[in-house]
Amino acid sequence: MQYRIGIDTGGTFTDVSLVEESTGKSFITKVPSTPSNPSLAVINGVKQIVQETGIDYQDISFFIHGTTVGTNALLEQKGEKTALLTTKGFKDILQIGRQTRPKLYDFKARRSEPLVPRNLRLELDERIDTQGNILKGIDRGEVIELSKTLKKYNIKSLAVCFINSYANPSHETEVKKILNELIPETFITLSCEVLPEFKEYERTSTVVGNAYVLPKMKYYLEHLNDNLKEMQISSNLYIMQSNGGVIGAETAITMPIRTILSGPAGGVLAGTIVAKNTSYKNIITIDMGGTSLDTALIENGEAQFTTMSEIDGRPVKVPMVEMHTIGSGGGSIAWIDAGGALRVGPHSAGADPGPVCYGNGGEEPTVSDANVILGRLNPNSILGGKMKMDVESARKVIKEKIADPLGLTIEEAAEGILKVINTNMMRGIRVISIEKGHDTRDFSLMAFGGAGPLHAVDIANELGSKEVIIPPNPGITCAEGMLKADVRHDYVQTYTSTLSVLDFNQTNNILAALSQEAIDELSNEGFENQDIELQASLDLRYVRQAYEINIPLVDGSTVTEASLSEAVKTFHEMHEKIYGFNRQSEELELVNIRLIGIGKIKELQNTKQEIALKNNIEPVSERNVYFDGSFIQTPIYQRTDLHSEVTIAGPAIIEQLDSTIVIYPKQKAVTDKSGNLIINLTNTDAKEEAEYEYSAN
Repeated sequence: MQYRIGIDTGGTFTDVSLVEESTGKSFITKVPSTPSNPSLAVINGVKQIVQETGIDYQDISFFIHGTTVGTNALLEQKGEKTALLTTKGFKDILQIGRQTRPKLYDFKARRSEPLVPRNLRLELDERIDTQGNILKGIDRGEVIELSKTLKKYNIKSLAVCFINSYANPSHETEVKKILNELIPETFITLSCEVLPEFKEYERTSTVVGNAYVLPKMKYYLEHLNDNLKEMQISSNLYIMQSNGGVIGAETAITMPIRTILSGPAGGVLAGTIVAKNTSYKNIITIDMGGTSLDTALIENGEAQFTTMSEIDGRPVKVPMVEMHTIGSGGGSIAWIDAGGALRVGPHSAGADPGPVCYGNGGEEPTVSDANVILGRLNPNSILGGKMKMDVESARKVIKEKIADPLGLTIEEAAEGILKVINTNMMRGIRVISIEKGHDTRDFSLMAFGGAGPLHAVDIANELGSKEVIIPPNPGITCAEGMLKADVRHDYVQTYTSTLSVLDFNQTNNILAALSQEAIDELSNEGFENQDIELQASLDLRYVRQAYEINIPLVDGSTVTEASLSEAVKTFHEMHEKIYGFNRQSEELELVNIRLIGIGKIKELQNTKQEIALKNNIEPVSERNVYFDGSFIQTPIYQRTDLHSEVTIAGPAIIEQLDSTIVIYPKQKAVTDKSGNLIINLTNTDAKEEAEYEYSAN
């Protein structure tokens, strides 16, 4: 038998999902993350699930990994020593930026410092105009002198970003060729390879970010790949991208900036699959782990994408799933500020030492400590009994640091911690929903991550959602989503023209070149023509506008009068939805041509939940759980007992290896035929809410 394995590294735990290809049967496990060397947790996770299932390493035919190495290197500024080489006169682009304030009304707000200090921003006297014409060529002697400076400062990685190189990359490629001869030990990243697109600040910031994390990612992935080969795993190593697609480890090494949202993108992909196979087409996803919360929006079954994001205030302009991340997780630390107000996060206890209740030496009160005190988390153990809980230590630390200073009981303080963290998460959800013109009452809430189902009902009530969807393995959902991803490559070429004088031949020639590049790359990766899918789109804006909207082409990869007219119509609709108005009489301008190349991977077999022989099941135990100011004796169920069509009436706690689900009094929940638990927040019968619309698969 052949198996696919997906591994997602989180701040607290590393999640492992193993799926048998022929039947779709899945196996899961979790191991503690190892922040000092994340590959150790990955290897530990592989060994543990192989031992638990009894398979051979050689049976693993596909290995995909979601990594936070690049993200953490940027956030913690722990990348390698990096220099920037740019056109003469442009060394301060990173410092000048867009002249926008990070917080409009905060007089003490400070922008993030550039990853490359000014003394390591070097200039070369060259110039290409916006049409790609060479105005001043490369002086080899000047490049040789620059190489000496790079040696002097012991530069490990170099970002090369010449002005207008998107129109003509010849100068960047020429400089790289020369420097590779002179300083072969230095990693060199070219902007024409990472982002051949206009807007010099965003392009420079992106290529610098790529160069900054490249050496660390190279070491990590090569070390991990060597370990996998020693284990005789037959599959190559694949990495999840921020755009929801898969790339090989070799590409991830040279383009690590594409992996910034590597793990969370798998969870959003899992959400789109739920939308595809059920009647719930509009979904807000929350992925709450031990360190952070990632939230995204799915509308009409489609995830939202963006080509512009920020990491710690620094622009990253690569295609990615649009999501918002905040420092709210099970390990988020509760504290009292100078004004005497209760605050939670963004700092986290992480995996080491972790929350106090984990018994690993934690000393600060966390969200998990509050949940275990209130009986929501099992007071004895979690992870199927693998991790014992220390409730008394959790009570002691919350009493000393939160309850006593605020004049509250321990339970009131714990409940307060949960209310504050839920409010923090609501602010994050607003960014991708209400602030984008969406009415949250039109969306179901899909909660996953180890801590997500604990807080799902509270958040859904705030959103006005009618139901909560909990996938079969919420703590492993990101890893499971990765296993259903296709290989994906994104291509872009800047081409500016008002639509009234658009040269259709030139536009289609650019699209044809991008299409051929995509086909060649996917063919080299082993995909046949019938498994390759191309999706073209245009970046449009009103003339003199600074920001564009990406509009898909309705008829594939060719621009025609009809497809352009449809794109214009869609642009006006999208502009009104996002900004509240449109100006249909205004001239539109094309600025970028984009293409997505997808290599379709054979879909896994879907497994269906067994229908229960009887509608009611007996709880495995009972315990006191705190709801709205008082303890209630609450039945405890095992998720594995909840077959299809079984209805659970709240209050109830549902436990499983990777998570815990809270159902409030007067609520009902039912398992659908794919194992999703649907918690109904209205008066409609839960079974009606779980009506399933099957796909052909």
